[in-house]
Amino acid sequence: MRLRERGIILLIAMIAVVALTLSGAALVRVVAAGTAIGGNLAARQQGTLAASVAIERAMAALLTPGTIETTADDAAHNYFAARQAGEDHRGIPAVLRSLAAYPPGWEVIDAGDGHAARHVVERLCLLPGAADAANCTLSPPSAEAASGAPPPGEPPREPRFRVTVRVDGPGGATTFVQAVLAAALPNPRLSWRVLDE
Repeated sequence: MRLRERGIILLIAMIAVVALTLSGAALVRVVAAGTAIGGNLAARQQGTLAASVAIERAMAALLTPGTIETTADDAAHNYFAARQAGEDHRGIPAVLRSLAAYPPGWEVIDAGDGHAARHVVERLCLLPGAADAANCTLSPPSAEAASGAPPPGEPPREPRFRVTVRVDGPGGATTFVQAVLAAALPNPRLSWRVLDE
């Protein structure tokens, strides 16, 4: 009888060891997943901060008179006078979707900590040339101007600009950020978003 009791105790002990081993393995997987998620969030946050450097440079170029002639493409400032064909469903231009498509000689910003930012500025127009309501997305008119009676001194309607930034970081992390800007003060920053898959 004692031998049989020992066998049952041994079986119960082995079941307990297997259960504890499985619990330990599950705990290790949960911790590893948590660490990976935390790392991804940190990489995205650093990528977003690095993108702000490119957006601020693009905004400075747009706001500094004589830097960019907005009616024609300007490769020196990564600027297109019209939206580029071939953007994906998120609005990312084809030249930013892969590193090989990014034009050689265009600015690559070293944002520190192993992050490199590449950007494209597009005027939200169908074609280069003069910015008018038939060709471009313009600032909204005042209510009076929209009804056909603009008040004296109504400022001219201005085109909008889209800055798309690709940030490549350590470990293959890639973040895309997009901002819409106006080329006029006091508030040139109109919108900002991180683009997800």
